[in-house]
Amino acid sequence: MTIFRIITGSYEHALLCVSVTLADDKTIQPVFQPIFHFQAHSLSIRALDIAKRYLVSGSNDEHIKIYDLQKRKELGTLLQHQGSITKLLFSDDTAEESDFLTHKNGRWLLSAAEDGKIVIWRTKDWEQFGILKGHTARVNDMAIHPSGRVAISVSDDKTVRLWNLMTAKKASVMKLKGVFTHGQSPNLCCFTSDGEYFAVGLLNRLIIYETREAKIVAIFQLKQTLMQMQFVTLDNREYLVVANGNGTIQFYTLERVTQKNEETEPLDTPEFQLQGHANRVKDISIYKEKQNDEVVSYLVSISSDGKIVIWDLKLKDQVAVYDTGERLNVVATVNESVEKALRPRPSASTKEVESEYESDGEVVLRRADRKKIKKRKKKLLKVERE
Repeated sequence: MTIFRIITGSYEHALLCVSVTLADDKTIQPVFQPIFHFQAHSLSIRALDIAKRYLVSGSNDEHIKIYDLQKRKELGTLLQHQGSITKLLFSDDTAEESDFLTHKNGRWLLSAAEDGKIVIWRTKDWEQFGILKGHTARVNDMAIHPSGRVAISVSDDKTVRLWNLMTAKKASVMKLKGVFTHGQSPNLCCFTSDGEYFAVGLLNRLIIYETREAKIVAIFQLKQTLMQMQFVTLDNREYLVVANGNGTIQFYTLERVTQKNEETEPLDTPEFQLQGHANRVKDISIYKEKQNDEVVSYLVSISSDGKIVIWDLKLKDQVAVYDTGERLNVVATVNESVEKALRPRPSASTKEVESEYESDGEVVLRRADRKKIKKRKKKLLKVERE
């Protein structure tokens, strides 16, 4: 049996979390349990990520909200960008072993926006560590190298930039121009599991780079509009997962996409393909965990049709569908155990001191505006299981 949680952000400004229980016997129907559903922002939600016990969401309202999933409460807001938040990304730089293979334990949060800036936040105390400056237009996507030391970003300024996260400085810049791009801006980027290669996605083109030399290995023409992409390892074989505008999700082997070509060529028939949405796939999330020395892998896809579709990647088949009734935009997954029993209250002899810090063993967040503290406390998440 596998139990995990799916969190989505919608055009209707809402965050929705459901817990799904999937039995090993696929003849048994999956069980969905709503956890919370509330208006988190004043405009559409465009970015989500999860690490440790924290959920962050970013919106067109320029705010980044932080939530404690264990306590089910809002911790505060990060206000640094002037423009819609386009990407939120936690680092995954832990050496700790866990049965939950896709759950991050990041020390850093990277945020990007339409203002062209990338801000590095230290999650220990949510203080700003640095700002990566260089892009002159909206930052569309970011990815962090498996080492945690390097990041890449793509922007409407038609550049791909590599950043040294240790110094918060630019490492190199690659300009996209000429017949290879046909004037398209890069919208997506991702690293392979070992960081040897990274992919950059345009509207209907895919460019593969070798990381060390930052050189182009291959360029592919896509038949459909590219909506999302991500590398994933299944049965010791790595695939590039491509989500398309026609509702399909295609899997290409790493060997295929890194096969050198000197001219743009069409990306031919995928290793396998999933079809579960009537229209464009807006986002995907991979969930993995160890069970009895085996790894179970699920892919969760969402669409503006309001449906959450869960795929068993071992069976290569759809195993569950949940209709939210909202236009979904982003999705993230997390293990069920993220919500643990709260610590016991301190004894009566212990004096509790109220401050503008939430404390659970580390500083969580300082409220930016004292006048809003009381209002925020009234708005703390009070969500009960349905």
